[in-house]
Parts: sequence; structure tokens; C-alpha cells
Amino acid sequence: MTLFNANKAIAQDLVGTYVSPTNFELFKSMLDENIEHQSPMYGSGMVGYEQVLEQGNFYMSNFSEVTFEDARWLPGVNEETLQADGSVRVYGTWKGTSIATGKKFSVDSYHYFVVKDGKILQSGDFFDATGMVMAVRADEETTE
Repeated sequence: MTLFNANKAIAQDLVGTYVSPTNFELFKSMLDENIEHQSPMYGSGMVGYEQVLEQGNFYMSNFSEVTFEDARWLPGVNEETLQADGSVRVYGTWKGTSIATGKKFSVDSYHYFVVKDGKILQSGDFFDATGMVMAVRADEETTE
């Protein structure tokens, strides 16, 4: 559990970069340049370093009052042996406000992190990213 606890602290710090006030430079410094990331964006699939930076910047630049609540941090396991392998998983609820519209969001999520040499080498986000963006978009103007 020592490796899990060390990696959990790194994952918690990374998640914390999204919480208001955000910290993009710390976020960027915590990523391995060879990161493989499962994107929550529809149709994106696995993405690399540049796309992770773009997605991080999108969330950090477009939302305020962001919190990560009811976090449940758990050890990850090797898929073959089912033994703890030092990876980290977390379930929680993201809440915040769209800067553009002032609309609030709340979305349940699951994330995983594989840490190597103190940096995030693999990660994944699972939540309804498209639904979240749609929920906070500007109301459509209607003409009568």
C-alpha cells in the first residue's frame, strides 16, 4: 500500500489542479510526455500529451467554482493477477459553473492514474463530458 499511497498523493495533486483556483502549469508539469489518456470526449478515444494539455486547458479556462466532491480513492489492480499494482482509481462528483453562461453543472465521474517516476504515464476520464458541455451551453434564442 506504500506505492499506492505515494501515487494517490500525486493523483490527488493532479485532480486538485482542476479545482478553483486552477493551476495549469502544475498540471502540465505532472504529465509524462508519453502519456496515454482515455479521453471523456465523444469519439476521441486514447489521446496523447498535446491533446491532454488541450483538454485540461479547455476545462480550466471555461469553468469556475470547480470542486471535486465525495471522492472515493481506491487502489488499482493488475488486470491479469488482480493484485494491487500501485495504480490509483477515484470516483467523485465534479461541480462548477460555466464562465460563459453562468450555468452550473454536476457530473459523476471515474478516473484512473498510472504513475511512473512521479509523473502520470496513463490516465482515463469517464464521465458524460458532452452532456456536461450541453447542460451549460447558452440558451438558444427563439423567434416568434
